[in-house]
Amino acid sequence: MPNYEATLEVKHDCPYCDITERHPGIRITAWDNTVMHIAVVTSDGQEGLDDFQRELSAELEYTVVSRQANRLEVVIRDRNVDPDSVTSLISRCDCWCAQPSVAEKGWERYRVFSWDKANLSRLVGLISAVGGTVRVGSVRPLGLPSFTRDMMVPVSNVLNGLTRRQADALINALERGYYDSPARVSADELAKALGLSRSTLSEHLRKAEARLLLNILPIVRMAREEMKD
Repeated sequence: MPNYEATLEVKHDCPYCDITERHPGIRITAWDNTVMHIAVVTSDGQEGLDDFQRELSAELEYTVVSRQANRLEVVIRDRNVDPDSVTSLISRCDCWCAQPSVAEKGWERYRVFSWDKANLSRLVGLISAVGGTVRVGSVRPLGLPSFTRDMMVPVSNVLNGLTRRQADALINALERGYYDSPARVSADELAKALGLSRSTLSEHLRKAEARLLLNILPIVRMAREEMKD
């Protein structure tokens, strides 16, 4: 029996849909576990993040844990989840979704999985029944190898914002032993091998490291809550 994946776009009565519809320059990437909800918000400018914070404050209690030029990370703890929310309906239909979900331009995007294709149809029906609008992008069967691979965090989210030059520098640094302890190659040696100045190499690596760490920070933050000292 195959497993199934559906990509869904949902417009419904929720703060993220409402705010991103009013402010098309805002993009919200959302992560959940049993103890917290994390939203990473990016905007075209400072004003967009100010608008998001002000408008979300009228809807939910949250904590700002990180703010940079065009990136804001907020945490919501101990929230009361609406039984008619999309995530609740996904669970009710014996489905589950790969994180994160993304809200942009008034729509939320989900990658939903189930063992039974009928569950996906039931999910679309329930979302519509509570007043939501659903656009089904695709429904496809998955064999077990694809199913286990695609249930992981999408690669596009982990690598978001990474340039090819940064990726090349990082790959070469790892393969040549720059990050080994002790290092098998020095920064000067690595830079010479790549035909770069040491300062350019350092900049590529620093930006690559920062981008990857920022992209996985929500996962690390949630995992920390369940780690033992």
